[in-house]
Amino acid sequence: MKQQITIPDITSYILRKCNTVNSIGLYNGKAGLSLSLFVASEYMQDQKVEDIAYDLIKESLVINQSDLSFEGGLAGVGYALLYLIENKYLDADFDEIFGEQYEKIIESFEKIEQNPIRLINSLKEIYFLFRAGRIKRDERAQLIIKKICEGVELFFTIQFHDFIDIHFSSKKIHILNIYSLYLKLIDYIDYAHFSRSLLENYASLYRKEKVVSSLDIGYCLKLITEKYYIKGYDDVIHENISNGINNIYPCMLSLEEKINLIKYTYKNKPIEINASNSILDFKVISKDDTIEDLLEVIKKKDNPIGYGTGLARLLMFCVNKDIELV
Repeated sequence: MKQQITIPDITSYILRKCNTVNSIGLYNGKAGLSLSLFVASEYMQDQKVEDIAYDLIKESLVINQSDLSFEGGLAGVGYALLYLIENKYLDADFDEIFGEQYEKIIESFEKIEQNPIRLINSLKEIYFLFRAGRIKRDERAQLIIKKICEGVELFFTIQFHDFIDIHFSSKKIHILNIYSLYLKLIDYIDYAHFSRSLLENYASLYRKEKVVSSLDIGYCLKLITEKYYIKGYDDVIHENISNGINNIYPCMLSLEEKINLIKYTYKNKPIEINASNSILDFKVISKDDTIEDLLEVIKKKDNPIGYGTGLARLLMFCVNKDIELV
C-alpha cells in the first residue's frame, strides 16, 4: 500500500526548512512562506503553524530592504501583508505597519513612463498596486497601473509588428510570456481600458501561423472576451487551448506549471487528454485525482519550498483549489 502524502506532511517539511530562508520576498522568501502557512494553519486549526507564519511575516517587515520588486522585494511583502489583512489572518493596520514602505514604492514609480525597460519589468507589481490602491483608495496607484499598461501596450504594438521578420524568432517566446502575463493582469484587475487592437494584432499573427499555440494565452483570451463581450476570436481561443494541451510534455513541466494547468481545468469542465500525453498520467484532469497525483510527484524529487514555484504554492492550492495564486 502506497503511503499518501498529506497537507500536514507538506506543512511539516516547509516548517523544517523555513529557518534556512533569508530572503524576505514573496516568491522565494519569508513573506511567501508566511502566506502559505497562515492558510494551512487555518485549515489544520494548528496554532503552532500560525505562530510560525506570524513570525515569518514580522521578520519580512523588519529586515531593511532596498529591493522594491514584487517577486523578491517590498512590493511582494506588501502584497502578502494586504492579503493576510483582507482575509482576516491578521488584525492589523496596513498604513501603520507598511505606510513608509508603501510611499517608497509609490515614489519609485515617478516618471516611470520615461523608463521603458522598467515598465516591462514592473508588470507583476500591478498585483500589489491594485490591492493597495483598493484598500487605501489611492489614485496614485491607479495612475501608475495605467502608465504601466499603456507602456506595455506600446511595447507589444512594436514587437508584434516585428514578428513577421524571420530573424526575430529568438525573442518570440519571451515576448509571448510577457503577453500572457499582461492578459492575466488585465483580467485580474478588471482593466477595461486595455487596447483591443492588441487582441487583433495577436489574432492576426496566430492565424498567419507566426506564433505557436499557448494554453495560457488561449485561456486568458477566453476570460477577457467573455467578460467584455468581445466577438470574433473563438477560433484563436479554441485552437490555442486545444493545441496547447496537445503540446504539453509532462516531464518538462515544473511544479508551478502543473498547478496552473490543473487550476485552469478545475475552473472549467474536465479536459480530455490522450493517455500517451497526459499531464500526470491521467486521461482526464479532475480536481481530486490530480491533487493526489501531484502529492505523489513531490515524493520523487527535492522541490524548493518557496511560494513562487515550490511547495508553499502547492500547499495553498491543496488547501483551497479556488485560492488566489499570483
